[in-house]
Amino acid sequence: MNAPDVLTQAISDAYDETPYISLPFSYSSPGHLRAVASLYNLDAPALSHARVLELGCAAGGNLLPFALAHPEATIVGIDLSPQQIDAGRRAAEAVGARNVDLRAMSLTDITAEFGVFDYIICHGVFSWVPPEVREAIWRICRDNLAPEGIAYISYNTYPGWKASDVIRDAMILNTFGAETPQEKVARAKDMLELIEGGLWHNNPLRSALQLAARQLRGQTDHYLLHEYLEAINTPCYFLEFAAAAQQAGLAYVTDAEPQVTFPSTFGAAVAVGLNGLSVNAGREMREQYLDFAVGRSFRRSLLVHAERAEGMLDQPEGGAFTRMHFAADLTAQPGPTGQRQYRAPHGVIDSQDASMIALMDALAQAWPQSLPFDTLVDAVRPLAPETPADGLATIVIGHLVALVQANALHYRLEPAAYQAAQSRPRLIPGALELLQQVTKPGCQVGMHNLWHHPITAPADALYRYATSQIDGERSTTELRTLVRDALTSGRYLHPTGQSYKGARNLDPVAQEVVTSLLGELRRVGLLLN
Repeated sequence: MNAPDVLTQAISDAYDETPYISLPFSYSSPGHLRAVASLYNLDAPALSHARVLELGCAAGGNLLPFALAHPEATIVGIDLSPQQIDAGRRAAEAVGARNVDLRAMSLTDITAEFGVFDYIICHGVFSWVPPEVREAIWRICRDNLAPEGIAYISYNTYPGWKASDVIRDAMILNTFGAETPQEKVARAKDMLELIEGGLWHNNPLRSALQLAARQLRGQTDHYLLHEYLEAINTPCYFLEFAAAAQQAGLAYVTDAEPQVTFPSTFGAAVAVGLNGLSVNAGREMREQYLDFAVGRSFRRSLLVHAERAEGMLDQPEGGAFTRMHFAADLTAQPGPTGQRQYRAPHGVIDSQDASMIALMDALAQAWPQSLPFDTLVDAVRPLAPETPADGLATIVIGHLVALVQANALHYRLEPAAYQAAQSRPRLIPGALELLQQVTKPGCQVGMHNLWHHPITAPADALYRYATSQIDGERSTTELRTLVRDALTSGRYLHPTGQSYKGARNLDPVAQEVVTSLLGELRRVGLLLN
């Protein structure tokens, strides 16, 4: 076995030894990639019959949401770890995702004959593999990508990874001689303690290293093993990645989260500072300057065939939003006088603008459903009845851009499959079967919603039982009866821990449990209606 093969086998063994829960990443979902591409005047294949390939798919947790939502699509996942592929196959079979084909093989074995795909996803792989595998990734994205396809590659970047490089070197040094993954992690954490509390006060890297070390403290053991203690972790500057893409016959489009490529997202000081420096620079150079300004350490790049670059916009066109559907997980809460605040997954958004408030109220009330652009215009219209239609559209586009910059908006070319609340609640496709799987020991995939978000399964035993009874046939009244009987019989405790065994007149208590559960399932996006 030659050196590259030995290294490849070592990578495979490492993931077999320490498997992890394979989760979805919303910014890599084909629906999101298609919508982002349209902002740059790029068409991408429709989702219903799309052909999707994921390189380094683990147990397929990033593929299951799309596969279950689009049963006519073709989904293929490749991973080097046979153990994770086997776990993924079991999960896919259990939830009825018959359009998922998971294969244990090396990326270097994929040729042009392997097939053509509309969306190629490579998340968490590129920086962690040998050079010959990175070359294979470039080749696959060129030879196996459909003419109008979109490729997605994530990777570690400089300058943000410079401090992490030092920490990685220090942790690897301290793990020399460790014989088990657990011992490696323990020794790595010992080094983190030194960096956090034992650095000389005149060490010029002290503040940067300590900040990076503190951030690592909250990460899982698996993350430390595979992000910092693997044999390979090769960050690069964005310009190096873009040049390699060009050499491979591909063109860079944007980041999967386009807002992070604009200085204005990071405040006026960054925007003003970069304005003069990059005024005559091309787009890729401007983004490299921005990476230095914000200390970027990770990128998620979208790529297309090089010949499509000529028709691609240099900046996203806000007018593309008029053809889209939108959703946002927002919860209104009290704010300062004259302001309205909304809690979003990534922070709090506040506004004094009445039209912005009306738009966010509409999105909050609809969640997890999506709303078309025209519906959002209608929500704003009463506040500006004399404003012409094009003016209202401009106002709404501005508000949507603000929500995108706050990382609070989902946008798609197709409407989400969520429906209005009904008397017979129904879970999203595959959720009932997946709920049964994720509670079993050894399951390597997690729950998800239709927005491609990872979801935590209900932890309370009564909630889990009641969720398992939501089959689309039972009404909320029937669910209440089941919960009441479960409490009365003593089979389950109330979520507060109280026993109601033998108690009477529990309908109000059971109704409160059902109402609370359905509200939570709707909030996290597990409830279809």
